[in-house]
Amino acid sequence: MRHAPDFVDDSVQLERCFDAERLNALVNHPDIRPHVGGDPDFPIDLTGALVGRNVFLLGEYGGFGLTWCAPGVYEVHTFILPQGRGAWALAAVRTGLAIMQAAYSASHIWTRVKPDAKAVRMFTRAAGFAHVGREEFDIGVGPEPFEIYEWRA
Repeated sequence: MRHAPDFVDDSVQLERCFDAERLNALVNHPDIRPHVGGDPDFPIDLTGALVGRNVFLLGEYGGFGLTWCAPGVYEVHTFILPQGRGAWALAAVRTGLAIMQAAYSASHIWTRVKPDAKAVRMFTRAAGFAHVGREEFDIGVGPEPFEIYEWRA
């Protein structure tokens, strides 16, 4: 299991987003939409997800959608534009994990990664997530295999 990062880059600012127009524009960006899931021929509308215990943290180049699963448990989805991938994204995930732990009492965050997404797997591991197995999910186009990663405080 991994622990909260000791390093948080103060140059990366993430804020909780309640703006459906801004969030939907980001997730439907042509460099992000094909990788989000479901039928890429149709736009995604996350307006309904901006309620309740879900948390969307956005910064200069994108951010993270954390869907509440159970007390202290969230599934994370990443929406980073190409110019933010790499160093900015890694600093942002560290900042996001620190925010989630401090402000939302997150103790377990998990994500799913397609097996052929090598760069995403490398980013997930660099962010401090550990591989914990493989499962099939239907996210809109039929059952698909995903690698499961988790972070624990």
